[in-house]
Amino acid sequence: MNAPSNIASLSDAALLARVGNLVDHERHATIDLIAALGEVDTRKLYLSAGYSSLFTYCVKALRLSEQAAYDRIAAARCGRRFPQVVERLADGRMTLTAVCLLRPVLTEENVDDLLNRARHKSKRAVAR
Repeated sequence: MNAPSNIASLSDAALLARVGNLVDHERHATIDLIAALGEVDTRKLYLSAGYSSLFTYCVKALRLSEQAAYDRIAAARCGRRFPQVVERLADGRMTLTAVCLLRPVLTEENVDDLLNRARHKSKRAVAR
């Protein structure tokens, strides 16, 4: 896909505003995808589509990279268990990377604390 031809003609301020808008759209699209993948997973719809796992479905049918598939599936499963994860992804307080790092250690007892501590943190800071 080529960049829209009018991008080069935008002023600096307009271009920066456009980039911010695109990030918001991408974030919302990712959240919508995560929610939909969670439902596909719950219903096991990938089986009727001819795939043995949600991961295989994401890579083969949706043509996501293996890492993108893993991250989105992990976030979908984590978000079903802890809805506050999806809220934080949606408003930008958490990244997919942070969710994937925290997912193995999240419990009902620590989820709010860990999510709050990981707010706007880098991958390295969350890993610590």
